[in-house]
Amino acid sequence: VAARVGGVAHAYQQLHDTASQAASAAENDADVAKVFDRAADRVCCRCKLQQECWTRRALDTFNVMNDVTRHIHARGRLLPEDFPPYFRDRCVHLHEYTEVVNGELRLRAYRQRMQEMLQENRTVLWEQRLIRWLRTIGVEADAAVFRESTGRLRVTIDSRYLRPLLELPDFLDKLSATLGVRLCMPENAARDDSLLLLEAEPLAVSVGIASMRKKGETVSGDRGTYFKTDAGQLCVILSDGMGCGETAADGSISTVSMLEEFLRSGVSPALAMKLLNSAMLLRDGENWGYATVDLMCMNLFTGEADFYKYGAAPTYVKSGGALKKLRCTSFAPGLEQESGKAPDELHMHLKPGSVAVIASDGVVSDGHDDWLRRLLSDSDDGDMKTLAGSVVRAAIREYGRSDDMTALAVKVEVRS
Repeated sequence: VAARVGGVAHAYQQLHDTASQAASAAENDADVAKVFDRAADRVCCRCKLQQECWTRRALDTFNVMNDVTRHIHARGRLLPEDFPPYFRDRCVHLHEYTEVVNGELRLRAYRQRMQEMLQENRTVLWEQRLIRWLRTIGVEADAAVFRESTGRLRVTIDSRYLRPLLELPDFLDKLSATLGVRLCMPENAARDDSLLLLEAEPLAVSVGIASMRKKGETVSGDRGTYFKTDAGQLCVILSDGMGCGETAADGSISTVSMLEEFLRSGVSPALAMKLLNSAMLLRDGENWGYATVDLMCMNLFTGEADFYKYGAAPTYVKSGGALKKLRCTSFAPGLEQESGKAPDELHMHLKPGSVAVIASDGVVSDGHDDWLRRLLSDSDDGDMKTLAGSVVRAAIREYGRSDDMTALAVKVEVRS
């Protein structure tokens, strides 16, 4: 018995080691450079020209590998004649190196297929487990469980009679326990015969907005909004219409509306901003006016955040006790005369507890921001609506109501 148990343990250890190696290799399978590196470790380490190729002339070698990569993408394998003549003449182990590269490419394709098969098997297991659990509460249903291209788990349940499930106390918690993944239900996701559930984001945000129109005006030229996409991405938009009153309001409202439609339809934030600039250039002749744009997009699964700016005032981010000022150098969309002109783009990783303040230029005027830095440093980072209101009131004390003022305060938190 001891010998057989020991043999089983050894087999599982080998399985663990193999899976770990495959997982480690799969992490870089999308990078062809890793294939070249692994081939060099096996072939070039024995070559007398190793230092010449990979140290003294490393840049030239890297350029050659970059050039031959297109042949790999085109036919799926590498041939010795793909290398330039001078490189073929110099390399004494070219045929062996080429064969090892092709072997690594075959292994990579095999690992990718295995990963796909494992995911398919896992999906089938999830669906079977879900259907069995639904039957225990009297619901006969068809179910689909899969990961979207973004990596987010998506669950759909179709049945002519979902009431026993929806009336079950804490049914979301029970479904989450069944699949081993925490789930949430988007708005309007439940219908008479179908239910949509999504993997819950580990991060949550609280957003507060405060604004004050310019003295003597009946409407504000600023417009701000925020929303969450089905992919688990938070989008915060602030636009400051140039000028004041109705004209400025028309510019900011149309700008925010167009950008929101792009983002909700699945267009990437960077492309959405470029399309917005192109659209504003086309509208110039119709006298629609101009408006600055601030866009913050944050992945609620990873905390990765991107800030995009067209002619916008600085954004302030407090994270880990440090306060960072994100500046803008581009013009408002429509004033960038190059169609598709890229906006200013800044990337940050926001941990739980991080706070961002996005404000119109009426709040931060002429680069004088000492008062705002002190306010944010002294803030207890509690309620974001209170913080946004404090920013606007402090700006009024500094500048009066000589311009429209809007502030959005965003705090990153762990989902409770």
